[in-house]
Amino acid sequence: MPKQYGGQAQLGTATESRAFSGSCSVGRAHQTHAVLRCSTSRGRARVTYLFTLKGHSGSVMSQVNFVGAHRGAVVATKRLSDTEFRVDVTLDSAGRAEIESVMIEYYCH
Repeated sequence: MPKQYGGQAQLGTATESRAFSGSCSVGRAHQTHAVLRCSTSRGRARVTYLFTLKGHSGSVMSQVNFVGAHRGAVVATKRLSDTEFRVDVTLDSAGRAEIESVMIEYYCH
């Protein structure tokens, strides 16, 4: 039986959680984009996206679609279980990162 290809996308504002401290904040732009902002390097802004995978999914690839410059933004991923995959975007230096969407792709066995 051939492998099936799967994919999912979430809007930037479809976060599982948002956290910020110090000079940083998390907001919105264009009603569907998440915006991480830090005025100095004191503090951190982070958004988390959670995806539910189909059973027996193989390796997962992710893509964060930023709008414009996003210097200093760090993307980290983690497979939490056979059916959960997390994408974190963090900004902890002066700057701005606007997230339009987050996508994942995978093959199902």
